[in-house]
Amino acid sequence: MSESLWTVVIAVGLLVIIVLGLMSRYRVPGAEEAFIVTGTGKGHQGKVYRGTGTFVLPVVQKSTRVRLTSIKADLDTKTPANDGIELTVRGVAVVKVGDAPEAILKAGPRFGDDLARVNALVTEQLSGELRSIVGTMTAKSILVDRQALVDQVARSVQETLQNQGLVLDSFSINDIQDTDGQYFNDLAARERSDQAAIAARSRAEAHRVAEESRIANEQAVIEQQRELDIERETAREATDRARAEADAVRPLVEAERRRIQVEKDNEVAEQQARLRETQLDAEVRRPAEAELFAAQQRAAAKKAEITAEAEAKATSIRITGEAEAEALEKRADALGRLDRVGQLELVLDKLPAIVAAATEPLADANVTLVGESLHPLAKGAGTGLTSTLEIIKSTTGIDVAGMLTATAGHTEDDDPDGAVTQPT
Repeated sequence: MSESLWTVVIAVGLLVIIVLGLMSRYRVPGAEEAFIVTGTGKGHQGKVYRGTGTFVLPVVQKSTRVRLTSIKADLDTKTPANDGIELTVRGVAVVKVGDAPEAILKAGPRFGDDLARVNALVTEQLSGELRSIVGTMTAKSILVDRQALVDQVARSVQETLQNQGLVLDSFSINDIQDTDGQYFNDLAARERSDQAAIAARSRAEAHRVAEESRIANEQAVIEQQRELDIERETAREATDRARAEADAVRPLVEAERRRIQVEKDNEVAEQQARLRETQLDAEVRRPAEAELFAAQQRAAAKKAEITAEAEAKATSIRITGEAEAEALEKRADALGRLDRVGQLELVLDKLPAIVAAATEPLADANVTLVGESLHPLAKGAGTGLTSTLEIIKSTTGIDVAGMLTATAGHTEDDDPDGAVTQPT
């Protein structure tokens, strides 16, 4: 083998040795373990590694393994209670190193991975605390309330264990016995007797309470039944009163209903009347008013026409009257200027017509002549003429007979021969 080959083999061997040496110095804690590495670069108390590995340098560093597994410590302690009864107390405590780095640094230098030392220490400390606390309690109180003893022991030992990096997971009392076994038997017998007495009293009290409850329930039922009867009677009376009031009010209600119905009927009638009035107004009155207005217009027009005609006739009559009056005035004036002969001539000129009018009623008379020589018509005509002359005298103031007499006398005076001059 050549020299270069030996050099390579030696180098590889040295490398392997170095790697194996380094690997042997690498520390990785288990699941329930921790390492405390002390020495160069790790501080005064060292450094805790849990869940992660580290190299521990040879000579200058040192690693200490600390087990974090829970430890069960059985306790069996004999100690007198406060009342002098010797007791045997058996219990179980579960302790482990704390998970905090501070707890591991406290427990590591004391125990390392020696769990037996932890068990011995915990048993000694818990037994001491248990004896101390049992000495402050009576046997009966311990027997009756074990949890009070457990709580006091746990609180008392917890601080001591924490100073050593330990944690009390649990503590329980399994059994408590007196030394001769008689005290607890007697105590149990008395307790049973007391419990029996208490039970008897409880049963008696329960029976009494049950009887009182039954009696109270019966009384309550009776009272409720009485109240129910009273309520029924009250309800019946109220019903009777309501029925009587309803009977009394029914006529009033019926009258009110009829009144309301009458009012409604009146309202309907008024509405119908207003409707008829509206229809009458639309169908009759307005046309009648229109016709009346037209008739009034026609009457006004007719009145105006009649008024105009009347005014025209009045004007015509007034003009005619004025003309006739003027003619009469002229005629009267002319008559006034006539002499007696002229007036007589005028009268005589109209005298035949006057006499004819006066004798006209006798024309149809049936006259029988009896013993008279003068014809009745002639006699009646003379009498009628005389009456006619009197009427002319009374109405016109013309004395025809006197004028004839005066004229006759005047003529005789004027004509000695007796001849009468005839007017022309």
